[in-house]
Formats: sequence, C-alpha cells, structure tokens
Amino acid sequence: MSWNDCLYEYYKKHGGQFLAGEEDDGLLVLPFKDRPLVVDLLRESGRYGPYCHVQARIPVTLAKPYKLTIGEEKMLSGGVNAVLKAVPGLPDNNLLPKDFGFPEVTKKRLIRSDNYDFTKLALGSLDFRNALLACPEDRVEVRPGPGEEGLHLITVTTAAAINGLSDGGGSWFLGSGGDYVAIYGSAEEKAREARRVETEFFPRMDRFLDLARAAYNAVTQWQM
Repeated sequence: MSWNDCLYEYYKKHGGQFLAGEEDDGLLVLPFKDRPLVVDLLRESGRYGPYCHVQARIPVTLAKPYKLTIGEEKMLSGGVNAVLKAVPGLPDNNLLPKDFGFPEVTKKRLIRSDNYDFTKLALGSLDFRNALLACPEDRVEVRPGPGEEGLHLITVTTAAAINGLSDGGGSWFLGSGGDYVAIYGSAEEKAREARRVETEFFPRMDRFLDLARAAYNAVTQWQM
C-alpha cells in the first residue's frame, strides 16, 4: 500500500475531507473545534532523492506573538548547548534550552521558546505531557503567522523520514506489499492488508493527531 491508501482507510473510518491523486500526495482535513486539522506529507530533497515526513497542522489565535519548538535532543545539540552555557557573560536568549520542569517529559527533549513563563504553563497541561510521552519521535512547533490578528500555526512533524531507514521510519506502517498488493493482489490479500493498516497505521496516526490537538489546548487554556 502507499501513504494515500493508508490515509484513505483512515478517512473512511474518521471522516473529514480527503484529497489525493496518483502520487503520495494524500491530504486529510479533520474538524477540530472550529479549526481545520490538516495531515499530509512534507517532502524535502536529499542527497539520495526526496524523503517525506508526516506533518499535522492547526491554526490558532494567540494574544501575543509566540514561538515554541519541542524536539528530540540530539547528542550534538546537547554538547553544543553545554558549551554555550559554560561561556561567561553570554546573554540569556531563547537559543539556549531552559529547564521547564516535568523531567519525565522534557529530559530527552530540546525545548526552546521566546516566552518561558507561558511555555511552563503550557507544559503544565497533563494531556499535553501525556501526548508528548506517547510520541517521543515527533516534533512540535508554534510559530506566528502574518497579519495583526494573532494568527499562529501549530505544526507536528515526524523526526524521522517515513520512507527512510533511521528510527524505523518513525514507526509508521505503510503496508507490507508495496504497490503489488494494490494492483495485483487478490481480494483476500487486499482485505488482509487493510486490516493491518487499521491495527498498525491507525494507532500511530491517532497518537500523532492527539499531540497536535493537545498542543492546541495547551496554548489556549491560559491567558498570555
């Protein structure tokens, strides 16, 4: 199967609006409160060809401009940050990670923000912390958008490319038979593959989208 096939199976069960062509360009729009929750593939160019990450996005309106990045802490970034912290007289800024508490969630993550107090409030959300724990492979970003209305965009992406080798492709199952089953497989083989998608792809997608929803709730439950 393919990303389009797996996302289509998810759409048939969860509804929303589904768009797809012949390529792996499937996009699903799910309603969330009064906002669209959009999930699709983020394509990037690499040395050995294009690779894809799963991304989910929700627009959110905040009272002030706000930036937040929660990602996996890499060995290199940890070493660089340790050196920067040791430099005397270095001005405090949002380039350096800070201690936001909740070590069970934040210990192995690199968290950067331009508003420490508000980020600590957001991480005070138990649902957000549980969603982060359920998705250790994923990255959360909040970025201001254009205009003066306080528009922001919440983006959750997989740290690993789903068609890459690192980290098992971010634990996403996209079918075991490739295009062969979709094109040449028997009805029984296709049904068996669809059942595997439901038992392996669906739970991963549920956790991924729950993280996006939890991030939205966390940054909207408190007044900035």
